[in-house]
Amino acid sequence: MISFVSKYSATVDGKGRIVLPAPFKRELGESPEPVLVVVKDAYDACLNIYPYATWQTVVEEMRAKLNINNPVHSKFLSRYFEEIVTLTMAENGRLNIPDRMLQYAGIVKEAIFTGQGTLMKLWEPSRHEASSLSDEEYTRLFRELLGGPMGNF
Repeated sequence: MISFVSKYSATVDGKGRIVLPAPFKRELGESPEPVLVVVKDAYDACLNIYPYATWQTVVEEMRAKLNINNPVHSKFLSRYFEEIVTLTMAENGRLNIPDRMLQYAGIVKEAIFTGQGTLMKLWEPSRHEASSLSDEEYTRLFRELLGGPMGNF
């Protein structure tokens, strides 16, 4: 099972290409050209990057909750799918992310990859820092959401 963890710095070249961190590339396995799905995050100005199979699971969960024949649901789904780009990772781990996606996330030359289990997030460094939880907030939410330290659940 794929599990993206940790935080890595990266640079973007003049053509919008960025190299996937080696630990994330290893998580994708041996496929020479894995397909990835890039989605604009709905809550933060960053990009969510899913392995294709993981994204398919997300879409199936979404489809189970929504009805394409409901006009509101249909408009939401149209917008969601318009905001998506699929791309193939080059053998060297390089991703060619479209300019419109990089602009949405505010990424110009420097970027941060973070792992979130089944997906990666790509951030502009100052936006990542601004959205990060303080130690105190993290501890409070850990207790509130999970009932305490890891050994307690």
